[in-house]
Amino acid sequence: MSELYDGDGEGVVKVLAAILLLGLAAAADEGVFSAKAVDVWDHYSKPVTVRAPDGSTAVTAEYVLGSKDKHLFLRFRGEGGKTSFDLGRGIGAELLWSPDSKALAVTTSDVSRNGVFNTYVLSLDHGSIQKIDLSPLVRKEFDHPVACAYPEPPNVAAVNWSSPNHLLVAAQILDHSICDSFGTFVLYEVDVPQRAILRQYSQIEAKRVYSSSLGTFLQHARDGCVTSPKKCEVPSNHTTAHGPKRN
Repeated sequence: MSELYDGDGEGVVKVLAAILLLGLAAAADEGVFSAKAVDVWDHYSKPVTVRAPDGSTAVTAEYVLGSKDKHLFLRFRGEGGKTSFDLGRGIGAELLWSPDSKALAVTTSDVSRNGVFNTYVLSLDHGSIQKIDLSPLVRKEFDHPVACAYPEPPNVAAVNWSSPNHLLVAAQILDHSICDSFGTFVLYEVDVPQRAILRQYSQIEAKRVYSSSLGTFLQHARDGCVTSPKKCEVPSNHTTAHGPKRN
């Protein structure tokens, strides 16, 4: 390695730059909510094929221009036949296959890159597809845990499969200054066929247990807002024209 330090250091800079680029390339397809998912939004201009764990089933994601804007179409082959599925605008879409290759979790927004995001599971059964919307279940459980300028639903995002039927799903307060503790989240383990929540993990516990599965949006959530919520209050949510609001 001594040759790296010869001359004026240009060699070191080039090596470090190459390492950085390789690291960015390796992470480029990871989802921002799930490090295990494939981000297809960053490949907006071309179709992206994501193979299932069984090696024979696959889905191709393609953004197709309609009368007003582009929609994300998912085309399955293998056990799911050749069925095509329209998922709307597909902003920030992430795809996450189940370990048995029989279901695809999709996190997607029709609004903006910050949200609101929803999570759907597309269950494959010999040529037919069942769409399961997990967002209402998770939002009902999460409710509205903090003060907001106006009622705003949380992002609902798939994080990882814990088993073929159980999906880890995060409910995240949108990361902007409408609500207290914005950007923080709670993680739920959901039984998909039963539409039931099995377990809940706090943000701190989720980072400890499932750190390798969390994407950057969740990894960077502020833990201080969990341990000291008052430090993350939005002042305007707690004042009125006549002074502080009374809780």
